[in-house]
Amino acid sequence: MMKIINVAAAITLLVDVAGAFSPLVSFPSRAPQKEKNTVKHVSPGMKSKLQMAWNGSPESSNMFEGPKALVQERDACGVGFIANTKSDANHKILTQGLSALTCMEHRGACGGDMVSGDGAGIMTQIPWELLHGDFEFPDDASSTPGVGMIFLPQKKERREAVMEIIQDVCEANELEFVGWREVPVEKSVLGPLALAAMPTIYQFMVLPPSRLKQNEDEFRDGFERTLYLVRRRFKVELENRGLAGNQEEDDVDVYVASFSSRTIVYKGMVQSNVLPLFYQDLSNPAYKTQFVLYHRRFSTNTNPKWQLAQPMRVVGHNGEINTLLGNVNWVKARE
Repeated sequence: MMKIINVAAAITLLVDVAGAFSPLVSFPSRAPQKEKNTVKHVSPGMKSKLQMAWNGSPESSNMFEGPKALVQERDACGVGFIANTKSDANHKILTQGLSALTCMEHRGACGGDMVSGDGAGIMTQIPWELLHGDFEFPDDASSTPGVGMIFLPQKKERREAVMEIIQDVCEANELEFVGWREVPVEKSVLGPLALAAMPTIYQFMVLPPSRLKQNEDEFRDGFERTLYLVRRRFKVELENRGLAGNQEEDDVDVYVASFSSRTIVYKGMVQSNVLPLFYQDLSNPAYKTQFVLYHRRFSTNTNPKWQLAQPMRVVGHNGEINTLLGNVNWVKARE
């Protein structure tokens, strides 16, 4: 009697398991029926009953098995690059890059208000001619400054405290602090979600330390390393003075979008066509560059944020979609 009960329990368990994995496993019935909408992956010398998790074409897929939206529709970010190596920096390259960015809109996503975006941005050469109107710095190429693009707190008192720390850290590391520039923006083009989370956006400029000999071939690389280390020091000093915010509680309101003597990043929680409307610098003819790296974000693992828009400081695209597919597979493995 005990053996019969155990067999019955085993049959029940087998049925439950089969039901849980029914999208992936096919069990033959007594009356063979024609299989519909199945895609079989058969390795040489092996047979497989695995089916794709969607109703697709009978042709073999060159992608991983998984939900259609992840492996067949290619719902990922849009990224591209445009450059002119045969002429000097000009505004036309920028306008072409922004036009190409709008062509990536179908690769991104928008917020619940249907206006805010998961993120859009560009990386370009620093527009020195544009910045000359607000900063005083040498024209000598060997003295090219470093320029930071930074997202700061909305509250004035907290913002001014952070700006003081930024300047102190720069000067403590032999960087002559040139000054601040509030980036001109048009808030009216933002959606409600992006506007509520919008940081105050500033640029700041520093001159190279005198210890870097400007006649050395590696001067520029040495300056870039210094800027990197100083940027990392910003976070340490903000934490020491209780102004860093709490990453786990999602209240970090200080973010350096770029800090370099070569490149600068303009980005935000916007859709592609809104980026040049929001950042007024991008429509200024004095903004000249030889290249544009552009990115339209499709957020998969995180909620949209200003600082998570791309490009990053030295990364054009981080490939979140692959991480999401991995997460889905882990969940399926535990069912």
